Amino acid sequence: MATFTPLRAGKSERASAGDELVRSQGDEFLLSSAERNLRTRPNGTYNFVRVQGNTRNDQHTYVSARSGHAGLAAGRPVLYAGTMRFDGGKLDWWSNYSGTYQPMAAFRQQAQLPDERFIPWQKLQMGGVGLQRGMFSDQRASVAPEKPQATRLQPPLPATGAASGDRGSGKAASAEPAQAVKPVAPAVSPPRAESAAPASSSIAPSVAPTSAAAAKGR
Repeated sequence: MATFTPLRAGKSERASAGDELVRSQGDEFLLSSAERNLRTRPNGTYNFVRVQGNTRNDQHTYVSARSGHAGLAAGRPVLYAGTMRFDGGKLDWWSNYSGTYQPMAAFRQQAQLPDERFIPWQKLQMGGVGLQRGMFSDQRASVAPEKPQATRLQPPLPATGAASGDRGSGKAASAEPAQAVKPVAPAVSPPRAESAAPASSSIAPSVAPTSAAAAKGR
C-alpha cells in the first residue's frame, strides 16, 4: 500500500480534524461530526484525505470545505487525497486534485470511493472546473428545514376561525348561552294571564247569584 507525503514546501497549514466521511449506501454518504456527535448529509464541494490509523485496517477519510489537505492530515502522509462534490448526500464526482500531495490516479483504489465517479484533475480543468480555495463550499445548513415550528402554529388556527379571529372568541362563545336564557322571560307572562282569567270568571258567578236572589226577593 503506497502513501503520499506533502510535496509542497512552505508554511504548514493549521491542523483541522474536519468531519469523517461514512458511507450510507451506494453512492450516498454521511458526515460524522465528533464535536457535535451527529451525522449530516454532505452538500457542496470538499477537500478530502484518507489516512491510516494505528493499524493497517484502521483507515479514515476526513473532509472539509475550509481546511486544505495538509490541515486535514495534520501534515502526515496520506493514502489518498483530492476533492469531491456532493448533492444532498449523493456523490457527484471525486478527483485526485491536490497540490499538496499530488496522488497518482493509478492508486485511486486506496481512496475507497466509487471508481465510476472518479475524474482525473486534468479532466476537471479541461472541463472548466478550476478548484481554487474559494470554490469550496459546505451547504449542509441550507437543507435543514424547521418543520417543528410550522406544526406548532397550526393547532390554534381552527380555534380562532370560529369567532372574531383572536383568543377573545372563547369569551364570546361563553356569552352566547347567556343570551339563550333571555327567551325564558316571556314564558313567565302566560301563567299570569291564566291566573287572571279564572279571577274574572270567578267574579261573574258570584255576581249572578246575587242578582238572582234580589229578583226573587222583589
